[in-house]
Amino acid sequence: MKTTRLEETVIIVLTLIPFIYLAIIYGDLPDTIPTHWNAQGVVDGYGNKKTLWMIPIMMTGLIYVLLKFLPQLDPKKQIQKMGKKFIHLRMIMTLFMTLLATGIIYMTQHHNEDFAGDPSWVFILVGLLFVVLGNYMPAMKPNYFVGIRTPWTLENETVWRKTHRLGGWTFMASGVAIIISALALSSQITTIITLVGAIGTALVTMVYSYMIFKKIPQS
Repeated sequence: MKTTRLEETVIIVLTLIPFIYLAIIYGDLPDTIPTHWNAQGVVDGYGNKKTLWMIPIMMTGLIYVLLKFLPQLDPKKQIQKMGKKFIHLRMIMTLFMTLLATGIIYMTQHHNEDFAGDPSWVFILVGLLFVVLGNYMPAMKPNYFVGIRTPWTLENETVWRKTHRLGGWTFMASGVAIIISALALSSQITTIITLVGAIGTALVTMVYSYMIFKKIPQS
């Protein structure tokens, strides 16, 4: 499984966008800038503007390295069996991190403006990511790096397949709920819905994988 030159170029360009954007505006930023917002979108932390470089490094830079080399580290080469699905997943994850990193930098640049502290866009991005990941889950092959990795899914391929089928639906349902909440409800309620969706999905799929595993005759 290899990316084409065009596919890899697209991923690299997406990875570099937050770096380029920050480089363009860096000279106009004050030495002390907001570094953290609470759930209500209010700045509650400040720091040196040099720390901004950690945003693209830890988001787009790290995700590029991880997803580029994970297939090579998979001892059973199962990730490679996803073929184009994994390449598309790389693009989607890179796009998500690019939008998130660029958005955070933009919020820092315009932190004195009223709209800059609105966290709705972050929740909408997270919700969209949940929906997309849920759509891709049934295509994930058993591996040690991506997917719902419990002791039982890693032990049995049938358990992996059934768990990821359920996980796909729960992820998509959680994503839709997060998006609707971000558009219609307060940021506090949306934060709770996001946490419940993430933790609930993890617990449901973990318990389900165990139940399916126990139903399989053990040799």
